[in-house]
Amino acid sequence: MIIRETLMLDSAGPRTLEDAAAGRGRSVRILAHLFLPDKASSAPAVVVSHGLAGPKPVRELAYGCWLAEQGHVALVLDSYGGRGMSNRSDGVRALMVTEAMLLADAFAGLDALRRLPMVDPARIGLMGFSYGGMVTLLAAYEQIASVFRGEGPGFAAHVSFYGCSIPRLDDPGTTGAPALILVGANDANVSLTRTRLIAGDLGRGGSPVELHVLPEAFHQWDGADLTPRRKIPSLRPLALRVDDWYRTHGPAGLRMTGISSRMLMMLLGVDLRGYVIKRDDLMRARTDRLTRRFLHRSLGAAGARTPARALPDDRPP
Repeated sequence: MIIRETLMLDSAGPRTLEDAAAGRGRSVRILAHLFLPDKASSAPAVVVSHGLAGPKPVRELAYGCWLAEQGHVALVLDSYGGRGMSNRSDGVRALMVTEAMLLADAFAGLDALRRLPMVDPARIGLMGFSYGGMVTLLAAYEQIASVFRGEGPGFAAHVSFYGCSIPRLDDPGTTGAPALILVGANDANVSLTRTRLIAGDLGRGGSPVELHVLPEAFHQWDGADLTPRRKIPSLRPLALRVDDWYRTHGPAGLRMTGISSRMLMMLLGVDLRGYVIKRDDLMRARTDRLTRRFLHRSLGAAGARTPARALPDDRPP
């Protein structure tokens, strides 16, 4: 039996990574959904960071339940409710709820899980979808993690589902935690070229990286859209760079300092042709297997104190 509870977490609201590094940003309380396996003890755990649409029953909440079925404690974040963004458009959310805020929330989730008696604090991973997938990989860089991590172990694994391929860091040094990157070959919201560069950055920085480009998969293959649906705009052309001082640089020499510069960067970096969303149950089954195997290798099984090397039934996906 899976137990589901809701928690309120103390987080922060930095507009930019510079703000986060300087300790700027008002306090905020966010909602999170906790999924507990039956009789969990010394269990691995996963924080789930949602996509731009927010935590949806068919995706983030479904994965919270799925993770608990695998023996993980799962914490699905809601980064919008506490910031008054639950009923706003995707464009407003992308502008007002920044990656720095999502990072603050992810590490607030990490801190909450570290405090739970049934969780092994050294075996907590981070999983994210689209916008949250981008944040999941950002959290793997030591430069970023050092700002948000606080006391205690950091994330021990990172799983990115079709994460936006927007930021790269000048300093590729990572925490050393492994990363699984899943992206569709037909995903026009993600640059495959830039995703490969990001995977290379993480690898050079010290993290084992597993990148899977899934043939025929579109964006959000694990969503609700059985027939293709086009969304406008696409963020595939947008490329940002984070320097050693946490400054974010964008197109036309812009530097992100607040809402106005963020809006201008987004306007200059989008593709109005958009991208297609389409559910693919076969692809979801494949990525579920890949994720299950990766988490088992990286975090281990419930009740274990060290990650396992392989599942007995490991087979090619």
